[in-house]
Amino acid sequence: MESLIIFFIFTFILCSQIPIADRYKEKKGIETNSRDIMKTYIYAFIVIELWISMFFCQDKLYFYLAVFGLVAYFLYRTYTEDILKNKYKDAPRLYKITTIIVQAILIIYQLIFFMTLEDGHGVSSFKKIEFSIVLPSLILVVLWLSYYLSKKSLSKIFVEKDTYRKVFIILQTLFIVIFAGFIIYNFININRFDFYLDRM
Repeated sequence: MESLIIFFIFTFILCSQIPIADRYKEKKGIETNSRDIMKTYIYAFIVIELWISMFFCQDKLYFYLAVFGLVAYFLYRTYTEDILKNKYKDAPRLYKITTIIVQAILIIYQLIFFMTLEDGHGVSSFKKIEFSIVLPSLILVVLWLSYYLSKKSLSKIFVEKDTYRKVFIILQTLFIVIFAGFIIYNFININRFDFYLDRM
C-alpha cells in the first residue's frame, strides 16, 4: 500500500507541476516561448519513460538505455546544436525538428523496452492488486500530458499547418497508441508477472 501511495503522490506532482508553473507565469506576465515548451515536452516524456522502466525494474533495460541514450544524445546534440542551430539559430524550425527528433527517439526506446519484457518478469514494488490499479493510471497520465503538452506545442511551436505539424501529430498519436497497447496487453495478461510482494 505504501508503494501505491507514493505512486499517486508522484503522479499528482508530475501531472500538476507543469500547468501550475504555466499559470504562475501567466499571472506574473511572463510569456512562455517555443524553447520553454520544447524543453518541458522533452522533460515530461523522458521522465515518463524512466518512470515506467523503474516500475518494471528490468535490469537489462538499463544497458539498452545507457547505450541507446548515449548514441541518441550524440546524434541529437550534433544535429540540433551544431547543424541546426548554426543554420536556423532561434528560428521556429529548430524547435520543430528538435521536438520531432525527441519523439522518434522516445518511440524507439518504447519499442525496445516493450519487446524485451519477458513472461515471468519480476515486479518488486507492487502487489498484483496494486499493479492492476497502477497500469490504467499510467494511461491516464500519458493521455493528460499528451493532451496538455501537445496543445501547447501546436499553439506555440507547430503553428503553421505544414508537414512538421502533421509529423508531430502522427508521432504523438503513435506514441500514445504504442504505450496504451502495451499497458492494456499487460493488464489483460497480468499473470505473466512474478509479484515478489505476493510471495512474502
